Amino acid sequence: MGCATGTIKYSLFLFNALWAILGILVLIFGGLSWGGMPDEYAIGILVLGGIILIISLFGCCGAVRESPRMLWTYVSLLLVLLLLMVAFIILNPRDVFKNYAAQKVEENWKQEETSPGSMDLIQRTYGCCGLNSAQDYLSIKYYNQSVPSSCCKELNCVNPLNLYIDGCLKKVEEAFADEGSTTSYLEWGLLGFDVVILLLAIILAIHYTNRQRRYNY
Repeated sequence: MGCATGTIKYSLFLFNALWAILGILVLIFGGLSWGGMPDEYAIGILVLGGIILIISLFGCCGAVRESPRMLWTYVSLLLVLLLLMVAFIILNPRDVFKNYAAQKVEENWKQEETSPGSMDLIQRTYGCCGLNSAQDYLSIKYYNQSVPSSCCKELNCVNPLNLYIDGCLKKVEEAFADEGSTTSYLEWGLLGFDVVILLLAIILAIHYTNRQRRYNY
């Protein structure tokens, strides 16, 4: 049993080290994605990353110190995190990034009609022109039947072949076409990882609890 316990102990420590790294990556992702998603969604990701990081550090200490009380507390925290993940998967709206990006495109297009240049960054980023097509600029008097340079490759509209034909709404949908499946893989991957760590923690907590009871007799 000693060899098996040692294996579980160091496996739990290793998994928690990976869990801590994952928590840091989630925090970085949430910080870098700020402004590219709804604020409440970004806050939720940052909170999740912080919780994962704190719990992982708690698990590492519990495994190293072989403390039953600390391990059972760790198990309780993992169960809470597991429930939160399940609730997030069930309640999480689909296509958050795509819908947010499409909303930003529509908002910037409305601004473009009164403040020329509002669409430049989006058009350069996605290689698109206008809301639905380059013809959308025909309705804006400022451009006088032309398009801004951001609608063309290398900002050069002298050559008509450089013109981006597709509208930005279409390009956004194409850019985030795999968002749903990618998000699902990440969610279920995190959930599965949490379950594995939880099982290891329960086994280790039971072993150290029984060992402590034997020492007390």
